[in-house]
Amino acid sequence: MNTVSTHKNPDFWIFGLFFFLYFFIMATCFPFLPVWLSDIVGLSKTDTGIVFSCLSLFAISFQPLLGVISDRLGLKKHLMWIISLLLVLFAPFFLYVFAPLLRFNIWAGALSGGIFIGFVFSAGAGAIEAYIERVSRSSGFEYGKARMFGCLGWALCATTAGLLFNVDPSLVFWMGSGCALLLVLLVALARPGTSQAAMVMNALGANSPVISAGMVFSLFRMRQMWMFVLYMIGVACVYDVFDQQFATFFRAFFDTPQAGIRAFGFATTAGEICNAIIMFCSPWIINRIGAKNTLLVAGLIMTIRITGSAFATTATEVVILKMLHALEVPFLLVGAFKYITGVFDTRLSATIYLIGFQFSKQLAAIFLSTFAGHLYDRMGFQNTYLVLGGIVLAVTVLSAFTLSSTRKTAAPSAETATAQTEVRL
Repeated sequence: MNTVSTHKNPDFWIFGLFFFLYFFIMATCFPFLPVWLSDIVGLSKTDTGIVFSCLSLFAISFQPLLGVISDRLGLKKHLMWIISLLLVLFAPFFLYVFAPLLRFNIWAGALSGGIFIGFVFSAGAGAIEAYIERVSRSSGFEYGKARMFGCLGWALCATTAGLLFNVDPSLVFWMGSGCALLLVLLVALARPGTSQAAMVMNALGANSPVISAGMVFSLFRMRQMWMFVLYMIGVACVYDVFDQQFATFFRAFFDTPQAGIRAFGFATTAGEICNAIIMFCSPWIINRIGAKNTLLVAGLIMTIRITGSAFATTATEVVILKMLHALEVPFLLVGAFKYITGVFDTRLSATIYLIGFQFSKQLAAIFLSTFAGHLYDRMGFQNTYLVLGGIVLAVTVLSAFTLSSTRKTAAPSAETATAQTEVRL
């Protein structure tokens, strides 16, 4: 797969733009969500932890289902349609349903937010990433380069939302709904094609959407699957929990909350621009050091950012630590997909990604988000970060011995895949 063919591929640009808009919309929600919950809605850190726990609860309810559905649908756009249309209702939901319910009853609000946000973002993002990764293999373009546009979308929105938030927080949500209308248009325009290389893979059964319940359940008998899940819980999940309320910690280093929010937006934008550059180069890097080593590097970067935050004393230090996020995301995300396709059966890539990556993280986050919220209130941010950083470091070291470097028994051979294809035919 060469750069020229990728850049001349219309699917690359359509789905790259889809990534841009989708993550632009997501950036109107997550970076400033803890600030919105505390300042606008008036929740405590413990109540904020409850909200994030509910997000995780419903994410894990949707992720396995969306994973299996995505693998069975193959290149069909049904899930893309559903998620895009729901995002058009993003602003009305936040302003007229979510916020009033949170003020009325924390559990009613948290459950309603968990259902909506859990589906369109927490589970929906994984389904979209898995779908576009499948399209990239079928159409013949590099997934990491298309995913780069998502980083740029997040970067642009972070600054824009940071400025609008200080003017009127509701404008941020309406901006998200407006962008969702463009998502609907892109889904209508998308016509995923199939390259000659993908046709060969299809003949071997590698990209076939035809899967069985036995194939799915066989994943849970694989040591490779459980070691992958362990990494995701102990490293990626703990990092996500750390990052949930980082915006609140970040702004404490500035003279006013407004200045902190503006600085957070600018820092996020700068970080995501660097993220996009690294994401563009990540396939080249990962192909040379290997998927396993890439995941280990991501774990070390997360450890440095979390534990470093515990010792930060100035705004400059906390901004530098925030920038490390630009390194972690490409290595974790692209490394995870490379690891999945290198160790497991690619016909189950969406299922493995949604269950082994997204589901496992969100399941653990149900408990860790509330736990971390209590620690924030009792111990403060710095001491909590030492606890979280120690967990990430320990699991990263353990994963050096437990993650697989090559495909062993996790996937059937080409001959087996061919035989299975012939049986289906």
